[in-house]
Amino acid sequence: MFEDAYLKTLVGFILGSIFGSFINVCATRIPLGKSVIHPPSSCPQCNVRIKWFHNLPIFSWLMLRGKAMCCNFEIPFRYIGVEFLTALLFGFFFYQYSLFGSESRLFVSLAFGFLMIVIIVIDLETMIIPDRFSMGGALLGLVCSAYFPLLHGFSSDPLFPERLSSVMTSLLGMIISSSVLFWIGAFAEKLMKQEALGQGDIKLLGCVGAFCGWEGGLFTIFAGALLGSIIMIPLMLVSKYLKLNKKNRRVEVGWGLEIPFGPFLGMAALAYFLGLHLYVDTWFEKTRLNFIHLFSFV
Repeated sequence: MFEDAYLKTLVGFILGSIFGSFINVCATRIPLGKSVIHPPSSCPQCNVRIKWFHNLPIFSWLMLRGKAMCCNFEIPFRYIGVEFLTALLFGFFFYQYSLFGSESRLFVSLAFGFLMIVIIVIDLETMIIPDRFSMGGALLGLVCSAYFPLLHGFSSDPLFPERLSSVMTSLLGMIISSSVLFWIGAFAEKLMKQEALGQGDIKLLGCVGAFCGWEGGLFTIFAGALLGSIIMIPLMLVSKYLKLNKKNRRVEVGWGLEIPFGPFLGMAALAYFLGLHLYVDTWFEKTRLNFIHLFSFV
């Protein structure tokens, strides 16, 4: 049992590192409008084609100590960071698979994990969420809900009505999640007199809702905002007092600074999917029952 779990986790780790390498390719090429397939990988500085044994996920970066063999180009830490984090995530999904043996859950987990990580990385670097991942992810969520109703709590051997209910749950989650974020952004824009949310964030919530239902979508909105505040406010306060200009005088950082919201939404969605859904869904259910109990006496 233990050996089987160890082997599957190792397979997931290796597969995740490969997908992490592909995510790096997507993050580099897609914002530039380039193909992720052709041409083969080359050095960004001197354009020399990278040999396959210098392009191995995680291992090559460590072997080369973060520097290209062809020139003095320093390979960004983002490359090994994304590969390692994706490997850990996929390893965890395969570990879950070794415990529960659900191929459908494994496939959906890998797909959702890949989508969230690639969106986080691209939005962090470019403040753009490509439609192929947000809208395409929402469509994939609907398809997965039809083929794997277990995603929304239905049986592993579903009848047609369960498949239909699963699709409706996914569709409702997509609509409610994106709609709530849209109206939050609309009100915030009126108050702040400037754009508060991008359309990419709204589409991303549609993707999250399609996979996680409306409960997961609502949790992602507020948990993402909380996570963003916890991370960004201290950073802005520190930078306000520590960042110096050329004349060695303190530079004040304005609070109107534009930052990407997608990475925080993506991290919150992954947290929900990885286990917080057990507590979040229970809270929503208890709240619903309390409302029913309250109004039954009115």
